[in-house]
Amino acid sequence: MLKVYHAPNTRSIRVVWLLEELGVPYEKQTVDFSPAYLQSPAHLAVHPLGKLPAVDDDGLILNESGAIVQYILAKNAGSHLEPKLGTPAYGKYLQWLHFAEATFMPPVSQIIQHTFRKPEAERVASVVADAQAALKKVLAVLDGEISGKNFICGDDFTAADIMLGYDLYLCNLIRVPLDNFDNIRDYYARLSARPAFLKATGK
Repeated sequence: MLKVYHAPNTRSIRVVWLLEELGVPYEKQTVDFSPAYLQSPAHLAVHPLGKLPAVDDDGLILNESGAIVQYILAKNAGSHLEPKLGTPAYGKYLQWLHFAEATFMPPVSQIIQHTFRKPEAERVASVVADAQAALKKVLAVLDGEISGKNFICGDDFTAADIMLGYDLYLCNLIRVPLDNFDNIRDYYARLSARPAFLKATGK
């Protein structure tokens, strides 16, 4: 059975959310999200950088949330959570699946690091300002894309919404203002009402 190493508010939410949407059985091992544990030999054996997520599928260990999502979907081929392989719809789906981590997450992560995670003496205000400016551009693109649609790929909920939904969950957590992004606010309301999201986030 797939084992998911999990801690609240981390990218492992994406993995748990996906598995709940699919109805796939899994074992969740909740770990202590502290430097002491994350740098311990036990955890470094499953994530050599001392981070999350990590999964162990009968000895196959994977660490990247996007790769884990694609791996799980490949093992459950034909699920309702991705368009048909090789179609134009699948191409757009992949774009937004990877946009979530490659484009959306970097400014969010920088804001978190230089506002909450780093010791106060190591926080750099200019980094936060630059990240906030970059994030506004990202949100504007997403807000335009989601306009008139229920989900990022149209009427159907997909794993790309899971990837993006986690980013929006973090934005909500750190109180990123969304006053000018009505489409995103409505979109996140739809995502955060899903039972699988509530299970993954412990709501």
